[in-house]
Amino acid sequence: MRIVLSMTLLLFFNSFLFAQEPDWVRGKSREYPDEFYMVGVGSGDTRQDAESQARAHIAEIFRVNIKADISVNRSETLKNTQGNVTAESREVTRSKIDMGLKKTLEGTEIAEVWQNPKDATYYALAVLDREKASLKIKERIGELDSEVERLRGKTDSAAGKIDKLKLLLLKKSLLSDRNELNSDLRIVSGSGKGIEPPYSFETENSEIMRFLQNDFVIGVTGEGVGSEVLNQTVTDLFTAKGFVVKRVSKKGGDLLISVSSSTKPSSEPVDGWYYCRWHLELNASDATTGDVIFSSSENGRSGQLSRDESERRAVYDMNKKISAMTSKVLGKLTGVED
Repeated sequence: MRIVLSMTLLLFFNSFLFAQEPDWVRGKSREYPDEFYMVGVGSGDTRQDAESQARAHIAEIFRVNIKADISVNRSETLKNTQGNVTAESREVTRSKIDMGLKKTLEGTEIAEVWQNPKDATYYALAVLDREKASLKIKERIGELDSEVERLRGKTDSAAGKIDKLKLLLLKKSLLSDRNELNSDLRIVSGSGKGIEPPYSFETENSEIMRFLQNDFVIGVTGEGVGSEVLNQTVTDLFTAKGFVVKRVSKKGGDLLISVSSSTKPSSEPVDGWYYCRWHLELNASDATTGDVIFSSSENGRSGQLSRDESERRAVYDMNKKISAMTSKVLGKLTGVED
């Protein structure tokens, strides 16, 4: 009888202790104060769901702050005017932010997990040590500053315009990465302060823009079905990045983009559908030396209810492909490829 009574009391007290809701479930923790930690609380039907939500909560703190920071300080817009057309492009994108966040959040740990005995809901507390995270970010910022300085020297001694362009675009990418990390540091440190660069961002970016708009020209040429549409897409994508683009016949500019397209629509339907086979090529080369920087080709088949519509669909499908190809050219130039 005593054994039964003891076990009953033990179960009672364990249940009582287990039922006590931790203070952090409501968003604040005495053990992990805001001064030293960033915390996120998540809940879910499973432990894994709760932990994922907790980590996402911390990430969302960054996204909200970064979004505000972009709108006020870090909205970098490239402008290039040709005639009456002005193209603008924000360099900071959501995917870019997510990439930076992933690295910053690597030190996030799940400190505690609690399950509510009333409804079996799991709660998880994610914790990011401000000091440790700040040290990692500062180290990376220092590495980027050193790399920018190294590229400045290489840019001055670049052999040709294509080489100089690659170095400038790589430097631009590093400057963007540094801005991302500095924004993270301002949030993690809790002080709202980052690290001032040992150089002027305005001067560095002005040098890049001056080269793109005054010293470097992209020539675009194309032939075949839908060439006007395809050439315009290539032109728009480069213009949106700040490049000066000119339509040329066979040669011209410093970087030559050649587009070739062809279609072969069927004369008879198959199960009520007309199909149009198509072939697309894009080549990017140094207009001075003729060296090929990028070359790609695609084949496809597009179907619609009439012969003419199938050919129009083929041009539409080729246009989507040409966008992807052009992005790869940009990746070759910047050294940052998918």
